[in-house]
Amino acid sequence: MKAFQIALAALTLSAAPAGAAETKCGMTAVEIVSKFSQLFFVEKKWHEAFMTYVAEDYTQHNPMAQDGRAEALKHLGPIFDANPGLKVDIKRIFGDDSHVAVHYHSVMQPGTKGFAAVDMFRVKDCKIVEHWDVIQPMPEKSANPHPMF
Repeated sequence: MKAFQIALAALTLSAAPAGAAETKCGMTAVEIVSKFSQLFFVEKKWHEAFMTYVAEDYTQHNPMAQDGRAEALKHLGPIFDANPGLKVDIKRIFGDDSHVAVHYHSVMQPGTKGFAAVDMFRVKDCKIVEHWDVIQPMPEKSANPHPMF
């Protein structure tokens, strides 16, 4: 009976649908992006974050950067090097099975108001495969009483 259960389990695993591949690493898309964000934004280990969590051929929708992990690393290095005081405060991370958004406050230079930003990622097979972002400067004054975060 035990041999039958093992064979059935093996058959079930091999017949899993393609979308189930994301679970091979044991993390959800939100968990993957959360770990990436911690390394990238908070710990400033941008190279390690990209090498660990971003697919080599990932698609970049920011018009200032090219597609691919290697190109992203070339683009990001000078930004991090030029802004050693960079501080990012992640406000929220949410998503579904494949798309995740990170809402954060980024201050490039201490003493400035910085930017409100949202990075959006698509995750497939436990890797970030696509990226979009929207960024706006923090205003001096708001037209309403609501905080940006």
